[in-house]
Amino acid sequence: MNKKILITGSTGKVAEAITTLLLREYPDVKLLLLTSDIKNIKPTKRSSVFQAFYENVKWLKDFVINHKPDIIINCAAMTNVDACEDEKEKAMNLNASLPETLSIAAKKINSHLITFSTDYIFNGKKGPYSELDTPDPINYYGKSKLAGENLAKGNTQKLTIIRTNVVYGKSSYGKNDFIKWVSDKLDNKEKINVITGQWCNPTFTDDIAWAVSRIIETKSYGIINLSGKDWLNRYEIALIVAEVFDYDKNLISPLDPSKLSQKAFRPEKGGLIITSAEGLLGIKLSRLKEGLTTLKFQLNEYEI
Repeated sequence: MNKKILITGSTGKVAEAITTLLLREYPDVKLLLLTSDIKNIKPTKRSSVFQAFYENVKWLKDFVINHKPDIIINCAAMTNVDACEDEKEKAMNLNASLPETLSIAAKKINSHLITFSTDYIFNGKKGPYSELDTPDPINYYGKSKLAGENLAKGNTQKLTIIRTNVVYGKSSYGKNDFIKWVSDKLDNKEKINVITGQWCNPTFTDDIAWAVSRIIETKSYGIINLSGKDWLNRYEIALIVAEVFDYDKNLISPLDPSKLSQKAFRPEKGGLIITSAEGLLGIKLSRLKEGLTTLKFQLNEYEI
């Protein structure tokens, strides 16, 4: 893969997994890492690091056009669902305007844009969802991500939209996720109440990285659902985390979803159908126990 690849949001879990895999598996690849957290990431012989100004449309377009990457992987986003309700302008800038700007620049230099979306573009009444189901977001995060999909599609045909959900994996930069929250609490022997709802497919970042490499190799365009093989509610996820990491399951109590108060509505039955991705890309996506077992090894026992 003799490619120059631009990765935005480079300190995020997904971007870190993609960066690690590309540098390990493809000795000819060169990476441009764009981040708003430049102090925490270091360049290597084949990766350069740049300070990002995502909301400056002219700067971003000029950066892409001047560097002319063959591939753009957009991992930058505002993913705090409740914060999106309070900071709607910021959410729309990062989740919609950013992929729009990248798609315009990508078309100009004939680059392949890969960007990420979410199962939260659906209302959660009848998940898991296929690539062909009709979106109907019920929170502002979902609305902004759906806007990002539509705006990007309007500008370039060399576009891959990866929909995923409940991402977990190793982070060298202290990024949080639901599984890390569960693990941290149980590691400290704290009791937690976890809802028996919000069904989803927890997705391992290493699987996303392999899938992205296959998307690049096969030039697969369009919408691709990419997530774990298990469709679980949050309580079931917490129990599996406890099992894999040898925590006390008695610390976990089931909570009726109606008892949980959150600023933003969540899809009750979300998640994604991944049959197309496995067939198209020739990959095997992980079950939660498999992904967590690999993560446990990566973290040297119980550090998460």
